[in-house]
Amino acid sequence: MNNSTQIFKKQVLTNDSPVLAPSLLKNMGKVASFAIPISMGALVNMLSGFIAMLMVAELGEVELAAGALAVTTFMAILTVVLTILYAIGILVGHYKGHGKSSAEIGTLVKNGFWLALLLSIPSMICLWNIDHVLLLFGQDPTLVEITKNYFNYAAWSMFPILLSVVITQFYSGIGNPRFTMILSLINLPFIILLSYSFVLGKFNFPQLGLGGITCSSLISHSITGVAILIYIYSKKNIKQYQIFSGSFWPNLTLCKQILALGLPIGIQFGGELSAMAVSTYFMGYFGVIALAASQIVSQWCMLAVMVSLGVSQALSILISGAYSQKNYHLIKQYVTSSVVLLTLFFSFVFLLFLLLPESLIRFYINVDNPENQELVTLAIYFFIIAGIILLFDGIRNLLAGGLRGLQDSKAPMMVGIISLWLISLPVCYIIAFPFNGGPLGLRIGFSAGFIIAAVILWVRMQRKIKIKI
Repeated sequence: MNNSTQIFKKQVLTNDSPVLAPSLLKNMGKVASFAIPISMGALVNMLSGFIAMLMVAELGEVELAAGALAVTTFMAILTVVLTILYAIGILVGHYKGHGKSSAEIGTLVKNGFWLALLLSIPSMICLWNIDHVLLLFGQDPTLVEITKNYFNYAAWSMFPILLSVVITQFYSGIGNPRFTMILSLINLPFIILLSYSFVLGKFNFPQLGLGGITCSSLISHSITGVAILIYIYSKKNIKQYQIFSGSFWPNLTLCKQILALGLPIGIQFGGELSAMAVSTYFMGYFGVIALAASQIVSQWCMLAVMVSLGVSQALSILISGAYSQKNYHLIKQYVTSSVVLLTLFFSFVFLLFLLLPESLIRFYINVDNPENQELVTLAIYFFIIAGIILLFDGIRNLLAGGLRGLQDSKAPMMVGIISLWLISLPVCYIIAFPFNGGPLGLRIGFSAGFIIAAVILWVRMQRKIKIKI
């Protein structure tokens, strides 16, 4: 038994009696210790886009508004295909647990490369033509025109991004999840420098504006992808997996196995982000100011969401370990500790959004300029609404992760898609347009699905734990 397995058992599988169960505070610390590295990796990845959008804001509110359309659309498409490949990490870990050979794991990874290529083709075609979809949704043609370069560079970056995902999932599966965080930290200053050069046209580079974000991503991920391949080719401890030797032809059985596990994950995350993208298109009907205000708030919200996703993944890991030992009292304590931890965090976020919204807005625009007063006022209201919604969304993600740890993945998928597509979107549309609620009504109405989903998943989690106990 290796050292990482011993540490995992010590942290996760202890206290099989409710009498000996650790205190709430200790469990919160345990969840936090798992969540922090996961959240840090995700935050680092998000930070490059966050900083690049600050540069776009220097070009004016029109570019910022176009960024709201571009980023939400691209993230929805990227997430669908990217999260499918999360199955590789799960299967690599499964293979190791069942004593599969290193060569068999390497064959799985090689088929992951084939799937990365296969998935990149339709996503590239979609991104090349997505401007027509935006126009069909009645978006401002001027804003759509600004997004074209963004989507064109994004299309070419799909394969390098997916290639990197396969490699990082392989490292996570063999027990080295820190590889992803280290890679993100190394890549961060490079992509920020590229963004500065291409977004604003510095150092005699062409000024690409919004398109500079994905152009930088294309260059960065292409160089990183090649560098990682050279790195793992030269590592002696990786040669045992025979990733660069033997047959390179795809194995249809393995590809189907990856897709069977990965598609539900992709459908859930992609479906939810697609619903959020549609709500952004609805916001576009209210003009540039509404879109720009929405983008400012969304940028800050995404940083907070990365923390909740980290806690969700940590809870999934902890519950999975306790579930294998049938320690249902400990599972209940993990859920309670995670909810308390997340509530404390989002209470801080709510106070930050409530008390210091202008300071956050100031990162993007001059709040003292009278011409920006309407945008500032709208963004302040958006921050207050977001501060409330984030808690329910965080608990929803948390419980979804917990249920996956109980090997219940279909329910979170169905609840997530139904709550956003059949509740959030219709409600926000009705409040915003027939009831003349405007941009604020749109934001408030969209929160309905998050609240209902959180309640449903909470009831399901409690029932499953009660039945088991």
